[in-house]
Amino acid sequence: MDKHRLTLIVIGVFGVAIVLGGWLVGVQPQLDRIDAANEQTASLTQLNDVQQAKNDALAADNERLGEFSADLAAKQQEIPASRAQQELINQIDAAATSAGVTVKDLRFAPASLYVAPAAVEISGPSSGALVDVPLTLTAQGDRPQLEAFVAALQQSSRIVTIESSQYSGGDQAALTLTGTTWVLMPRS
Repeated sequence: MDKHRLTLIVIGVFGVAIVLGGWLVGVQPQLDRIDAANEQTASLTQLNDVQQAKNDALAADNERLGEFSADLAAKQQEIPASRAQQELINQIDAAATSAGVTVKDLRFAPASLYVAPAAVEISGPSSGALVDVPLTLTAQGDRPQLEAFVAALQQSSRIVTIESSQYSGGDQAALTLTGTTWVLMPRS
């Protein structure tokens, strides 16, 4: 081997070492960073897609906000956020008037927090506490009129759960109902 050939081999080995070192020190870390950035971009794209789907669902719900508000108003009439006894009395009077009976007695017992029966597992409403207001009422009229009164009472906008009834016939036919109305007390 001559001197020039040996020099060319040494220069070639150094050149390959420099190229390999440049690749390992300069290019490969950049490629690794590009791969990591691509993975992060893909992950963020998935998160954005999930968030966009949620945003689309919220936008669709927002378009139906009027419908939801109307449903809420109807539910709040069934179970109001306050005792609103006068509204309930007005509904009872309207049911009595439409059926042609006379309400002789209406009494409300003290309200208490609703407790589900032991065998029933329910979770309470998240917006407040469900309160039951026991009531007893006595109405007088003919039997068909009293039946019409009970039907009208059950169809009124405020929920009244009838637990028991006692009918006494004769000249002054009377019906005594024991039941419960409900209130959803907001959390303070």
